Amino acid sequence: MKPIVGIIYMSYNSVPYLDEVFFSLEQLHYPKEQLKMIIVDNASSDGSVEQIRAKYLPKSGATLPQIILLPQDHNTGFAKGNNIGIQRALLDGCDYVYLLNNDAKLHPDAIEEAVEMAEKDQTIGAVQSLLLLWQRPEIINSSGCMQHFLGLGYARHNGVPLDQVSLTPGEEIAYGSGAGVLLRAKVLQQVGVLDPFLFLYHEDLELGWRIRLAGYRNVLCPSSITYHQYEFRRSIKKYFWMERNRGLVLLSHCRPWTLVVLFPWLMGLEIALFVLAIKGGWIKEKVLASLTWFSPATWKYVAKKRRESVILRKVSDREIVRLWTGVIAYQELPFSKMVQTGNQFLFFLWGVLKLFIR
Repeated sequence: MKPIVGIIYMSYNSVPYLDEVFFSLEQLHYPKEQLKMIIVDNASSDGSVEQIRAKYLPKSGATLPQIILLPQDHNTGFAKGNNIGIQRALLDGCDYVYLLNNDAKLHPDAIEEAVEMAEKDQTIGAVQSLLLLWQRPEIINSSGCMQHFLGLGYARHNGVPLDQVSLTPGEEIAYGSGAGVLLRAKVLQQVGVLDPFLFLYHEDLELGWRIRLAGYRNVLCPSSITYHQYEFRRSIKKYFWMERNRGLVLLSHCRPWTLVVLFPWLMGLEIALFVLAIKGGWIKEKVLASLTWFSPATWKYVAKKRRESVILRKVSDREIVRLWTGVIAYQELPFSKMVQTGNQFLFFLWGVLKLFIR
């Protein structure tokens, strides 16, 4: 009998996507009796819950997997919302959970292929599906996520035509995108779930880091395909979360010597970002992100995370940074021109810095 998989669907004003998402679930080749569809609705205001109850719940356990609907009375954020679903899946005895964005749908073989890869190797903690653009399936959204040595995480091959890349099944990646990733239940029970303190951005990066700290691997399964209606939305508020969480994650898990090695370059980036924030009109968000370091709650959080990191750690920082990169590519960012100009320098710099990391 195949493992039980809990598909965690984060719904937030999802009406434009629901019909195609649920149609894709009906087409899955994985045995429906071994699937659970756990829907966490983050207080949608567009009638998502009503449509799910009226249109899809009657198909639960028939043409659709068993559906468990967990509506929330407020927006809990990406991390906490997914955790509500993950914890329900673990309580129900699921062997794996699959995180699925509200604007993502599954290829019929997506679950089957991801589970098959995970079952072949118990050191695999997470299997990233190949994310293709929903609206242009010949274009990649993510072939696995990369982590820059200055803390930024990003999607590899975003915007690149599928026929222009060569992908290796089972190749190791820094972390899996929360838009479409299979997570082993016993690994989550060991390393924990998504960190709700991060709320938005870098929570999947931080979870992927913990998975690697515990000695497991994050890998790509190109034959497991998920279609993602992705666009980088230019909400200035998001820059606050990106900047705040980038520093929090680094401080949570890097050993002291690694932080010493990175510190001068992190400070250099801070200066550059303040200049660019002024030019880009998001200086308020940058200042607010910087002010979080003056809050006792921030340092209490960091101290707690560092204690937990020590308990989890089975590998060195040298092993962790093996998958880090010195360049930023494939991204539309407010400082992308500066980064592209400096990519050659950053590539060379990281090649030198990582020699000093133990």
